[in-house]
Amino acid sequence: MKKIAVLGSTGSIGVQTLDVLKAKGELFDVFSLVAFSDIKKVLEQQREFSVPYVGVINLHEQTEGVHTGENCLLEAVEGADTVVVATRGIVALPAVLKALKEGKTVALANKETLVCGGKLVNEYAKKYGGKLVTVDSEHSAVMQCLNGENKKNVSKIILTASGGAFRNFSYEQLKNVTAADALKHPTWRMGQKITIDCATMMNKGLEIIEACRLFDVSEDKVEVVVHPQSIVHSMVEFADGSVKAQLASPDMKLPIQYALTYPERFGCDIKPLDLFSSPLEFFVPDENKFKCMSLCREAIKKDRLYPTALNAANDVCVENFIKGKIGFFDIADTIERVLNEFLPQYDKVDVKSIFDTDRQVKIITQNIIDGVL
Repeated sequence: MKKIAVLGSTGSIGVQTLDVLKAKGELFDVFSLVAFSDIKKVLEQQREFSVPYVGVINLHEQTEGVHTGENCLLEAVEGADTVVVATRGIVALPAVLKALKEGKTVALANKETLVCGGKLVNEYAKKYGGKLVTVDSEHSAVMQCLNGENKKNVSKIILTASGGAFRNFSYEQLKNVTAADALKHPTWRMGQKITIDCATMMNKGLEIIEACRLFDVSEDKVEVVVHPQSIVHSMVEFADGSVKAQLASPDMKLPIQYALTYPERFGCDIKPLDLFSSPLEFFVPDENKFKCMSLCREAIKKDRLYPTALNAANDVCVENFIKGKIGFFDIADTIERVLNEFLPQYDKVDVKSIFDTDRQVKIITQNIIDGVL
């Protein structure tokens, strides 16, 4: 049985990962769990799965048997065969690198790790033999389309996007939307941050950067199409004009299970795909309304620490949007200003420069929002 570490076990992806592990109990043993702050929930998970190691990153009161601080992410990796990374932010980057260095499999459901530290992650996987498998439904779809194919024959990767809560909103309507409006995603049920990123289409922009890192392509080879039904999870176009697509009901349990069992497939408890329920539609995304995607393309072209700066600025903007301190269009406008004014203080991209840049840019972004800069 594979021993599984779940980092970020109390979030949406973490909970669904445990559902998959429970359904496939004959294949997996839950070895360690780490939560950010929800100690009540993680202790319930520990009891249900009889987990020997539990950590809570942000815990102010000592609890017997519970490890604390960011170091618990590194400790949770020790002894596991596969590490599921479902945390938010860049906090798990050192644990991902440690797992890869030890030759483990990393099932990655965290965008920031690849957006900010993708080059490092790839270097470690190549050098030490660890295996990186994506949990993101779009990139899982691309990975499945590429199975058995020669990468030299790929002409384009096509990521699909639901369009988020504001797909049909006009520019004028978007001026007055709130975080509560943004959280009404038409298809997926996710955490606040990623749901708002879907509404701004920053989520899809970050996925463009991820695709560049995962599949070693330039950003001009990654296209985005709006597909409201979320049935086609992504596509790959080849040199001969052929296009392969991966289709399935919109349920994250499928890419989670595939990442855990790759390259094998097993039965999965999701709704069977019904191709007759509605037509499959595809639209060109409006980058005038959703400027975050073009900002992500700009960041990956500049490379170095610019993707980290973009990600940090977005984190702060989303927090302020949730609090009602800035409007919808202020998110992209603020990020654009950060990218235009940000000058990397480091020549080398490593864990220290990534964490330092993340911290510095968050302060700068908040000062811009507060009118200090």
